[in-house]
Amino acid sequence: MQAELEPLSRRYDVVVANPPYMGSKNMNKWLGDWIKTHCKDVKGDLFSCFMMRNVGMGAEHAQLGFMTPYVWMFIGTYEKLRKFVIKQNTITSLIQLEYSGFSGATVPICTFTLQKGYCPGYRGGYVRLSDFVGADQQAPRALEALAHPNCGWFYRADANGFEVIPGSPIAYWIPASLKRAFQKSQPLEHYAPPKKGLGTGNKELFMRCWWEVGFGDICFDARNGTEAQASCKRWFPHNKGGEFRKWYGNDEYVVDWEDDGGRIKEYRNDAGQIASYPRNQDEYFKSCVSWSKISSGRLAFRYKPAGSIFNEVAPAFFSDKSSSFKFEAFLNSSVCAEVAKAVSPTLDFQVGQVASYPVLREVLESSQTPAIVESLTASSRNDWDSFEISYDFKHHPLI
Repeated sequence: MQAELEPLSRRYDVVVANPPYMGSKNMNKWLGDWIKTHCKDVKGDLFSCFMMRNVGMGAEHAQLGFMTPYVWMFIGTYEKLRKFVIKQNTITSLIQLEYSGFSGATVPICTFTLQKGYCPGYRGGYVRLSDFVGADQQAPRALEALAHPNCGWFYRADANGFEVIPGSPIAYWIPASLKRAFQKSQPLEHYAPPKKGLGTGNKELFMRCWWEVGFGDICFDARNGTEAQASCKRWFPHNKGGEFRKWYGNDEYVVDWEDDGGRIKEYRNDAGQIASYPRNQDEYFKSCVSWSKISSGRLAFRYKPAGSIFNEVAPAFFSDKSSSFKFEAFLNSSVCAEVAKAVSPTLDFQVGQVASYPVLREVLESSQTPAIVESLTASSRNDWDSFEISYDFKHHPLI
């Protein structure tokens, strides 16, 4: 082992590395303990530990080159790593590829160079290839960007500007106007903090599509936990996210919440531990605006009338109806789509990320927005109720 570690103890003027990828869950005990002791701020993956170690090996002003998964650029797990890179070092160049690898082993990556030490005002060069699907396009488009910087996917950015965005994502492509929005606006959590909902611990046991249970065993109109218990019903509408859909819909599931969720609260896994997470019960059955935490595309928000329980994969925020519609209008807008690309660039739209989205002053001042959103919600509801999967289905629109 000493022979293998010896090169890592030396100091270099230039470091070029393709570090190994290994999540902390796959590390053996010796490696896991060592990482927790020596790289506690970046212990999520071995590649991030190597980034820190390589910077440490380099002399002042050393140049370092890496090829790593690009998750460190965006997700919360690597926020401390990003701040280390931004505040103590200088990104000189970065190419964000869509995928790289070989059949059966592809991963979204970035390749980048750092200079050890912070250079104030330095504007690094960035190439964004995420819009070019297909490995055969990646290299030609990168070369085109270097030869023609005005191509539309080459950017110059001062990494110091990333800190105005919550979490400091490496969002090099966003315009100055969007950065100002983050600086001058209050985040959504200031007005209506988004929250996680119920985690049943066993969806196969406690959830059903509404048509799989007796219709008379479902309570659709409970407004709080007291009314739910008084109904003596077992099943209640359950907001579980679903496919991309704005304004209204995706109401297919019910959850076993009989006796205030007694079965769920007492459910234990094979190890005998309580496996459910009935979070934020005070918000159950209230009207809200919700979204699907995992999405295959753009983020979409939907209004949920009172009567349902929201799931952990369908977070929600709560406010009066007029304010909720104002927030929902902004969150479903093309402007917010650009915000989401910066703060939530993966397919996982986490509660903390959405909570940090800036709510523009114009959103709050608009008096016409609630009526417009109510109209959109009604249209979306009519569409949803036109098909048999809606429990409010009456007849097909063509009949």
